[in-house]
Amino acid sequence: MLSESDIKYIVNSGEGYNAEFKVGLPTNLKAVTEEVCAFANAAGGVVLLGVDDKNIIKGVTIDNSKRSALQNSLGEISPKLHCQFYMVTVEGKEVWDIVTGK
Repeated sequence: MLSESDIKYIVNSGEGYNAEFKVGLPTNLKAVTEEVCAFANAAGGVVLLGVDDKNIIKGVTIDNSKRSALQNSLGEISPKLHCQFYMVTVEGKEVWDIVTGK
């Protein structure tokens, strides 16, 4: 599980080979699932929801229905992929992390 300081470090480093930022949860959940799958097929990585492309932590609220829908989408990855999906408060804002590793 990433800590607040881990997330700040990733945000300050910017998007790259192992990190992708989304300011919100897109309506097309499959796009997020595909990014997670791509990280799993490479060296692992993290998708941070609540961070914009300019490396600014905006925060995002994800209600139970959206969270469940995203978890279901991630569950459709085959073969089964173990990834962590959780919320961390960073600078008083909710940042949701999807972490997968090799």
